[in-house]
Amino acid sequence: MDTLTVIHVVISLIGILSGLVVMLGMLTRQRFDRWTIVFLATTAATSATGFFFPFHGFTPAIGVGILSLVVLVIAGVARYVRHLAGAWRWIYVLTATVALYFNCFVSVVQLFQKVPALKALAPTQSEPPFAVAQLTVLVIFLVLAIAASIRFRVAPAVILATFFALGVGSGQDANSGRRLTPSEINVIASIGAGAGTSGVSGIQTRVLKGDPNKAGLYTIQLTVPANTTIQAHTHPDDRVATVISGMWFIGYGSRFDEKKLKSLTAGSFYTEPPNMAHFARTGNGTVVIQITGYGPTGTKYTESQ
Repeated sequence: MDTLTVIHVVISLIGILSGLVVMLGMLTRQRFDRWTIVFLATTAATSATGFFFPFHGFTPAIGVGILSLVVLVIAGVARYVRHLAGAWRWIYVLTATVALYFNCFVSVVQLFQKVPALKALAPTQSEPPFAVAQLTVLVIFLVLAIAASIRFRVAPAVILATFFALGVGSGQDANSGRRLTPSEINVIASIGAGAGTSGVSGIQTRVLKGDPNKAGLYTIQLTVPANTTIQAHTHPDDRVATVISGMWFIGYGSRFDEKKLKSLTAGSFYTEPPNMAHFARTGNGTVVIQITGYGPTGTKYTESQ
């Protein structure tokens, strides 16, 4: 094989393997941030390098490459620009799955072209063995897409959240009232560790009122995974917080110090004064806390993460 072919094949294999890891993450409700970057980058590179091979006219491979780049752009916007908020969560799941499917689809085509035993079964790729192979791959990815949508908290939660946002989302302004039960809060689509959080991977954020990035009052609810440690950091605004569930350990100081931590059970209250360094951790269980502050907020670490 020539150099371009070797590079293309290696990148394609990395894209498929990293894509399977990302898919596993969606099925197990884990984000796998670094694997996601590898998957999106190598899958885009696979499609891009495919255009450098000699071709005559428009071919199915060129069409798949173009479609793959389009869905990858949408997936990137959903993941890194929209941060999986609302309907962008299921858009990301769908486009990421389709991008991985396209990569596998092309790989099956290449296997039937390059592997003698498979080429003998379908020399023109119009024979039943080739059709069965591609149909099997399609069915597998349909099942994975549905399972990932459910497991990655997309359906029906995000669908409900979309209608919920359309119906009462305008109530975010100071002159409108909001009354949310725990079940209604759970319907609101969560994003990653957004504005007003420590930024630690794994934290999920629900914005209940306002916008932490803008001037004005805001309330966010954070779900912090078990065994999470948050190093010392500050926020510019004056904030108050309540522990909704779980055991939360928090302390004040410019460096993390286990001895300064105080355990707070559900119903406990604490404050985060402006620019006062604080640190925290969870124990063996997930913790949900609710924070109210006055934006725009931000996060500045006083020690290395």
